[in-house]
Amino acid sequence: MSDESGLRPDPDPESLAARLTRIEHSLAGLADRLEKVEQNLAGLAVQASESRDRVEAEIRGIESRLAEHAATLESSRTAVAQTDDLLERVVEALESLQSVVRDQPEAVTAEVN
Repeated sequence: MSDESGLRPDPDPESLAARLTRIEHSLAGLADRLEKVEQNLAGLAVQASESRDRVEAEIRGIESRLAEHAATLESSRTAVAQTDDLLERVVEALESLQSVVRDQPEAVTAEVN
């Protein structure tokens, strides 16, 4: 039953019902697949959140250890500076003592003469 405008003939009701049934089955399958995708996405979101929390905790731990190392390093630098100062004073004292000891024999010789 085609009209002269070139349109397809009207399908019979049985054919239309069969096509609608196939479309309904396809849509039901797509709805199931979409639900599974949504579940997978929800699971991935949970995993991503857990991973983010772990990474943030690790970063906080690293920052804490870094602060401890920085404090230890600063303490070591202070100790090295103090040791340098002490060694400088010891060297000055030894040089002073050496000059006193060198000058003593001349003083003793001068007294003897």
